[in-house]
Amino acid sequence: MSAVESGGAPARRPDLAVPRLVGRDRDLALLDQVLDERPGLVVVAGEAGIGKTRLLHELLGRRRETALIAVCPPFREPYTLGPVVDAVRRLADRVAGLPLTGLAGALRPVFPEWADQLPPAPGPLPDAASARHRLLRALVELIDALGVGLLVVEDAHWADETTLELLLFLRARRERGPRLVLTHRPEDVRPESLLRRLVAQTGVTRVEPRPLDTAGTADLVSSMLGGEPVSVEFAEFLHGHTDGLPLAIEESVRLLYDRADLVCENGAWLRRDVEELDVPPSIRDAVLERTSRLGPTAGAVLAALAVLEGERAPALVAEIAGIPVQEAENGLVEALAGGLLYEERDARVGFRHVLAARSVYHALGAIQRSRLHRRAGEALEREPVRGVAELARHFREAGDPRRWAAYAEQAADHAISSGDPRTAFGLLLDLLTGGAVRGAAVPRLVRRMPLYAAPGDGPLRELVAVLRETAAGELTPEERTETTWQLARLMFHVGDVEAASVEMEQAVPGLLQHRPAAAVHAMMMLARPVGTARPAAHHRAWLEHAARLIETRPGPSPEERLAFLMDRAATLLVLGDPAGWAAAHDLLVEGETPGEVLQRARGFANLGEAAMLWGRYDDARRRLEAAAALAEEHRHLRLRDLVGATLAHLDWLTGDWAAPTQWGPLALDADEPVLRADALLLAGLFDAARGDHRRAQERVRAAIEVGRPRGPADGSRDPSAVLARLAIAAGRPGEALAATDAAWRLVEAKGLWLWASEIAPLRVRALLEDGCVGEAVHAAEDFAAGTRDLDAPVATAARRLTAALLARAGGDLTGAAGLFEEAGAAWAALPRPYDALLAREAAAGCHLAVGERDRAVGLLREVFGDLTALGATEDADRVRRTLADEGVRAGARSGRPGYGDQLSPRELDVVRLLVEGRTSAQIARVLGLSPRTVEKHVHSAMRKRQAPSRTALAVAAVESGDVLLPGSVPHPPTSTGWPPVTVREFPG
Repeated sequence: MSAVESGGAPARRPDLAVPRLVGRDRDLALLDQVLDERPGLVVVAGEAGIGKTRLLHELLGRRRETALIAVCPPFREPYTLGPVVDAVRRLADRVAGLPLTGLAGALRPVFPEWADQLPPAPGPLPDAASARHRLLRALVELIDALGVGLLVVEDAHWADETTLELLLFLRARRERGPRLVLTHRPEDVRPESLLRRLVAQTGVTRVEPRPLDTAGTADLVSSMLGGEPVSVEFAEFLHGHTDGLPLAIEESVRLLYDRADLVCENGAWLRRDVEELDVPPSIRDAVLERTSRLGPTAGAVLAALAVLEGERAPALVAEIAGIPVQEAENGLVEALAGGLLYEERDARVGFRHVLAARSVYHALGAIQRSRLHRRAGEALEREPVRGVAELARHFREAGDPRRWAAYAEQAADHAISSGDPRTAFGLLLDLLTGGAVRGAAVPRLVRRMPLYAAPGDGPLRELVAVLRETAAGELTPEERTETTWQLARLMFHVGDVEAASVEMEQAVPGLLQHRPAAAVHAMMMLARPVGTARPAAHHRAWLEHAARLIETRPGPSPEERLAFLMDRAATLLVLGDPAGWAAAHDLLVEGETPGEVLQRARGFANLGEAAMLWGRYDDARRRLEAAAALAEEHRHLRLRDLVGATLAHLDWLTGDWAAPTQWGPLALDADEPVLRADALLLAGLFDAARGDHRRAQERVRAAIEVGRPRGPADGSRDPSAVLARLAIAAGRPGEALAATDAAWRLVEAKGLWLWASEIAPLRVRALLEDGCVGEAVHAAEDFAAGTRDLDAPVATAARRLTAALLARAGGDLTGAAGLFEEAGAAWAALPRPYDALLAREAAAGCHLAVGERDRAVGLLREVFGDLTALGATEDADRVRRTLADEGVRAGARSGRPGYGDQLSPRELDVVRLLVEGRTSAQIARVLGLSPRTVEKHVHSAMRKRQAPSRTALAVAAVESGDVLLPGSVPHPPTSTGWPPVTVREFPG
């Protein structure tokens, strides 16, 4: 029934227009102000349909600078830098004549159509991170040369990681280059996305458009109706059904228009029977009802556009729709008039909103979708510049595995060469799990995959399943060997080392025949003494097999030989064999080819970690810093970050707690699982030292879930040791035993007692507190016998600590006090000041118990001050309470009281070494303190002696008799021991 006006005349049909921007004046003013006044990043965030894109286009229409507008499509696998590359193509049709350097040659693979206008391509780089960094620098140079003043990225939640890295790179330039504006939907940002880090930086301006109120709803509808008024009743009804979402309001009005439900009465537009108005509950339903009212030609072009995505030329739309161009243009005109599409200046058309495009796409039947994707793929194959990622998507959806695989592999190659291994991994994973490749092609693809880019173990386990299925099929002997080898590699990666070793041993004979280099690799993996209960001799045998093979097989490259020698030295050390030190010392590491540099950096990193296992922290730091320097210089960014995580843990151990706290929070959301796990573990250690044991346990358990499995071979980074410490601190020895059971059994089975250095004191203490004295003695004896002949400082300190624990449990408190002080001195010599301080606290407890109050109080005062300076607030509080029980006021946490204007014993120790000409770093090593703690003592002494400088302090100390000059009669020692302990433990 048609509507009529109250006087009986036919109702007037409105001429619908695109709505004007409503209710965004303040947002626009803020955006203009921020972009005019300061560099930085502007983020427009909000749900789908809130009007982010419309706000952005209104902003761009008001500004005069050159804008580069990149729109991120909602592909399942984003293509590397695709949004920015497409935006550059739209902005410029050529680059000849631009002020570009030779660096721009790196852009040739990205812009093949400009190959003759760009400088020659530079040489290859050794790793993906270096290639990515060079490509980003080249792209930034091009953006600068084009005079871009504003870089806009729409729908950044769909951006690939390399595009987000580009934004981070531009953001770091601050005053140089374009200002940045991006839109995104917070709820659609992946947890591991770099976008989270980008928008969380300081100096980011965040604009969040809000839903419209009833008045705003009326204004928006009025703007669609030529500015004529809208009844309050109608506005309230629409607002109630759309929650003020601009896109939902617009689509509802257009649907009412299509139904002829809008009428004009007494000069106001309304729906006569508002209570009967039927508005679909979602934008999708509204869009689909509207498209159903269009003619078949308009429906065909909309379907073609939905499959293509983005803005497209009418001729291409016609080809995909399978209709003549003129007919397609008529359908596009109808869809444009209905407000579903918009038209670019170059006559390309696209959906006004991605929600409309996705609504149309998902409404297509499977057969129709497949047919349209095939047409799209075949049409785009003829384009002069092929978008291989897009072609892979179309042929995947078309059910054409051959062409899907071909283009996906090309897209993966492009992603790797662009330094985007995560996208490459995803593309190849999709091929393998989607069944596009079978048989021998499966291990070939797995071999090419950048496994380190996997987002966790889940995808790797999917690959294991694919390889198992492949291995069960028909393969030649050589193909079966390769499949088994790749399967074993993947199983090692996911931590299924026991089963992986079985598979790998089966692959070795075949690899020896066909791929001797891979055979060496397999043997070295079998030589790693982790993850299995096999004795050390088993792994040593594989190491010797690999050594014979590397010497006898013809033609190992210098890179392969260097990798083997580095790995051999590190493996010997992890096996607890001192020969590893000689092997490391004899290494010739002068190779300068990209591959040799990578092996040097990797080798130094592994040797540094092995040195940490032994407790040789100076050696560990020297090698790790060498690895970090090489990785930074040659842009091995992933290796640099992994080494940084190890150095951060070394900082924790050696008492420089400021460095790890600066590093840790940044990596808690790292993309690399190992980095994130190490950050969580380190954060858990800090939480425990500060007394937040619940949070510490949560973080340590999260580290176990996130990262590769760690165990006793990882030394102080074994999460089970940290959990045991927390359990002992909470008075739950049974829990501590449960936490260390698996690690202890592994050490016993392998006979690698060096690995027990972290857990032996914990286990002995837990056994004693659980009443298992005989078992505690047996565990201590086994550990002592297994490590006594090793020059491993960490094992020496742990042996002394276990002896102290046994003595204390046996009632020999005087002997226990001396042993705790010896343990403290051993820990301090590494240095591990936190562990040293806790051992000294335990010694003081024994002194108190035998009536040596003055000695205990002096020791506790020192321990209190050093724990406070270190940042171990909970432990300092415990010591303060012990002193208070003895009637001694330790003072607030801010310092060490009790000496007035006199130098404390520890301050005298520091000043004495200062007079000898030692630096703060050297004093820290001698006293087992952190450099930060040394500086605290120096400044305190300067204040007490009213010395304006360190030199003046040294002079004042000598003149006052506090310190004798070197060569004079020695001053009697003022401190009773060195700082000490491996655990947050052992209070008296």
